Amino acid sequence: MHRRDGIYENAEIFNPDRFMPENVLKRHPYAFLPFSAGPRNCIGQRFAMLEEKVVISNILRHFRIQSLDPRDKFHIKMEFTLRPAQPVRLQFIPRS
Repeated sequence: MHRRDGIYENAEIFNPDRFMPENVLKRHPYAFLPFSAGPRNCIGQRFAMLEEKVVISNILRHFRIQSLDPRDKFHIKMEFTLRPAQPVRLQFIPRS
């Protein structure tokens, strides 16, 4: 699916600009599934998720995170997962 010319222009060429927000909006929300799903999903998915947890836990150990926008200003949209409609603005405050 990630190499189909019907979904991606010049699908065989590496182009990170495909994932810029303005280009992502032009595609179906399920056109990019990096880990796949089902019995043939990526064997590195579990490692990637563990690595993500390690990075997030280190960030939380060293910083206090504060939202720059009030909670009532968040709007969510339903895609493959629930996500914010606008970027979430955060402030990272070093812990002493």
